Amino acid sequence: MTDVHPYSSHAPVFTAGGRADGRLGRDLLRLDIEEGALGLRTLVAHFHPVGPDSDGSAETFSYLDGDPVDFGTELTVTIGPDGGERQIFTGTVSGLEVSFAEGAAPFVTVFAEDALMRLRLAHTTVSYENVTDAALAEAVAGRHGMTTAADATGPTYPLVQQWDQSDLAFLRERARRVGAELWADAAGTLHFATRDKRPGANLRLVQGNELIEVHCRADLAHQRADVRMLGWDDDTAAGVDETAGQDVVAAEATGGRTGPSIAAKVFRGPHLTRSRRDTPAAGTAEAYARAEMLRRARGFVTVDGTTSGTPDLVPGAHLDLRRVGRPFEGDGYRVVHCRHSYDPSIGYRTAFRAERPEVRT
Repeated sequence: MTDVHPYSSHAPVFTAGGRADGRLGRDLLRLDIEEGALGLRTLVAHFHPVGPDSDGSAETFSYLDGDPVDFGTELTVTIGPDGGERQIFTGTVSGLEVSFAEGAAPFVTVFAEDALMRLRLAHTTVSYENVTDAALAEAVAGRHGMTTAADATGPTYPLVQQWDQSDLAFLRERARRVGAELWADAAGTLHFATRDKRPGANLRLVQGNELIEVHCRADLAHQRADVRMLGWDDDTAAGVDETAGQDVVAAEATGGRTGPSIAAKVFRGPHLTRSRRDTPAAGTAEAYARAEMLRRARGFVTVDGTTSGTPDLVPGAHLDLRRVGRPFEGDGYRVVHCRHSYDPSIGYRTAFRAERPEVRT
């Protein structure tokens, strides 16, 4: 279990263009770094532009002259307590902004995105033949000179078309269909893997200690007893009919009551039936039904919380929550979204969303 330092508030350290630059930390007004389970980690940083390097006039504002940041500058951020520092962002500057308002000090904003920005900017139409979803990820990454770590099982498709989409939107869509997640690591490797294959720290968060705010919710609104996927097989001229039930969720549960099992008991169902043109074989329908069932079940219990700064709290992290009420107590949570924030007045904070398919009794 990773140790969490509950009251540390250490300032971030910036590296621009491969060199540490103390000016960025000195003039920082606000920092937000955000990432979800389907990738593209983003950075928004506000800086005070009137410092020792400026004469106070708008013409000589810092951070607008290409030094130390400019379009395309590689930017990294490291944060955390002594001995627990983590690099929480590596990416490229993609935007610059200056803001003026009556009665307020001006500020410059720097925007940056991680390696998946390349995929977001590429927009194309292309066809792929006899491929898996993992092979699709490898093909897209290869077009951008990125290495790939694809670990998501799934069917082989005779034909897949990327129709007038960005490469990022295309891979996100493919990931959703088979229950996979998408991210880029600090080395620029593109990962396409199912949730159980995604690495993450094991963190214990205690309400009133590491957790300074938390909201836990169990909601049956989107739970279904099973998911049925219908399609048509042109080769055999026969219908395709596959169902994913509660057994799909059981592998991720640890003895509690899952959303699908409660929905089946409370509502004597309900069932979800979907018909898709792109399910021409039983294997495809089975994979899609399974992914839909897991997506819904995993979102049965959601937790939105804030810690006083936890660098390891990123998508993929495993959480064990304590003192949050019996139904929500314990482990089994996976982080699906995070936002690391820093400003000089309150220090370092990490906001997150985690989910689990069950409540405990």
